[in-house]
Amino acid sequence: MGISFWEDPYPVYKNFQKRSGVFWDDMLEVWVITGRDAVHTVLRSPEVSSDWLRLNAGESAARDFPALERMLRGWFMLMDPPGHTRLRRTVQSFFARTRVESLAGEFQDVVAAQLERIRPLDAVDLAEDFSAPVAGGVLARVLGVPVDVVSAAAAHMGTIAGFLALPHKKEFAAQAADAVGRLDGLYRALAPELSPDSALFPLVGDDPAAPDDSFLHTAHLLSFAGQETTAGLIATGLLHLLREPALYKEVSAGQAAPEAVVEELLRFDTPVPQVPRVALADLTVEGHTIRAGDRMLVLLAAANRDWRNSADADVLDFARNQRHVAFGVGVHYCLGAPTARGAARTAISEWTAAFPAARLAPETVRWAVGTGYRKLESAVVRLA
Repeated sequence: MGISFWEDPYPVYKNFQKRSGVFWDDMLEVWVITGRDAVHTVLRSPEVSSDWLRLNAGESAARDFPALERMLRGWFMLMDPPGHTRLRRTVQSFFARTRVESLAGEFQDVVAAQLERIRPLDAVDLAEDFSAPVAGGVLARVLGVPVDVVSAAAAHMGTIAGFLALPHKKEFAAQAADAVGRLDGLYRALAPELSPDSALFPLVGDDPAAPDDSFLHTAHLLSFAGQETTAGLIATGLLHLLREPALYKEVSAGQAAPEAVVEELLRFDTPVPQVPRVALADLTVEGHTIRAGDRMLVLLAAANRDWRNSADADVLDFARNQRHVAFGVGVHYCLGAPTARGAARTAISEWTAAFPAARLAPETVRWAVGTGYRKLESAVVRLA
């Protein structure tokens, strides 16, 4: 796909949805799921798997790198019940909405500190100077680990994301395997220092000097998912507001409810636009029979625009009353949804209030290429 797709994939998604809510793609050799009802059917079905080995049977280059393969097999995001359920339950209380809400003051402190760092500057990079450090600071508070550990881990996440997008590329697997080794070292050094109040502490095992594999794998997953998706939501959300001066002014003046702003931004440009699945048994979706073993690409972003039912799907509208599937549905509903929402509400509200006259330098906008999620690599903003 060309650069234009990574800058704006929605025209492609729109064409997909016009074609059908469910269709087979010969080139990709997958079923493409674009319709809202079809997405719900697939993601809620017990006959559909997200297991790494099933998804990548016969083509993943990770099997040549045992540490990388073990890590991916240990991510509960890439497991089916009961393994998924057991590991998720170990940490889910730390990500519960009530706990995240209790950290609202700490989220505010993270955002305020970053705003103070950039306030004297004439121009900043939206991704590097604001969204990434804010997401890292928030994740550190939720996990109960030092922020420098989260920041160090974040440096390796792009490499792993690149491999996940192209798991058949051996050179990408080699780079990801190197990143896993560095992450293992980082979290092994952290394990003996963890507080019992940390979300990762229950997974360490009996000997912190030699932590269990489940500790390492889950630490990698939470670092990956928590940092990248939250940073993406904040950065892309502010970018879209800066492209719509009237809406930006509305938000900066406090005339739009932060909750409504974030929910509409999640619908409009979904941080994780697609998730893979594989059928465990034959199932029928919108009249199409998907056979056992068939793979599926579930386009959450297409379902959220929902062009077949929304005449103004490509318009940002904070008054819109439409539920989205940005965090998925079913047993794999995003564990970090309350964290991402809370961080984005605080970051976007405080940024726009601090810099009501901010202006985007359009020529500086650059999107990451070859990832499975929306990542704004760079966008320079003049603050006054």
